[in-house]
Amino acid sequence: MQRNLKWKGAVGLFLALSLTAAACGGDDDDEATDAGNDTATTEESSSDTTMATDDTATDSGSASGAASSAEICDTDAIVEAVEGGSEAGTLAGMTDDPVATAASNNPVLTTLTAAVTEANLVDTLNSAPALTVFAPTDCAFAGVDPATLDAAMADPTGLLTNVLGFHVIPGEQLSSEDLAGMDSLETFTGATLPIEVDGDTITLNDGAATVLVPDIQTANATVYLIDEVMLPADDAAATATTSGM
Repeated sequence: MQRNLKWKGAVGLFLALSLTAAACGGDDDDEATDAGNDTATTEESSSDTTMATDDTATDSGSASGAASSAEICDTDAIVEAVEGGSEAGTLAGMTDDPVATAASNNPVLTTLTAAVTEANLVDTLNSAPALTVFAPTDCAFAGVDPATLDAAMADPTGLLTNVLGFHVIPGEQLSSEDLAGMDSLETFTGATLPIEVDGDTITLNDGAATVLVPDIQTANATVYLIDEVMLPADDAAATATTSGM
């Protein structure tokens, strides 16, 4: 009887120890699993943060790498910028709109667009049946003496309109082939614009400006992108006197 009791006691003790060990082992496994999950979560979070940082750096690099339109000056860079902008402002896309609207969609004609708007010439240009426009790029405007540009912008219906009008030939959409047979053009303001064509090179106003991109078609105009803002002789002299040049 006593032996049975001792045997049962030993078995009970063995079972109790086994259950305790199993429970401890289960807790260790749970802790290991939790630790593993926490590590994976931390790594995933770190990866997400790294990816977000990389994306931000890429975006920042792209923004800082983009050239200002005033710094886009040579023909190849101008064409690349125009073709890389909005569809409506590309060389092909400009054909759908009248000239002032078409220019407003072009990424290298932002200063010209602002000047045309300031002079209240948008409707005048858009409604004209046929025009030839020599359009200074943003780089061209960046080269204008600040005092001259300020004087023009301060006089939108006078000096500014005269300067802009000197770049517009009314009544005809002249191609570069048409210009090859001419030595002068009558402008929107009635002033005479000298022109010289030598092969593929077109210069204006006694060499003051050169055509960079010719024969751009809009709904009512043929546009030439040029490298300088041209001043009529009288306005150039008046501006020089006013600015102390």
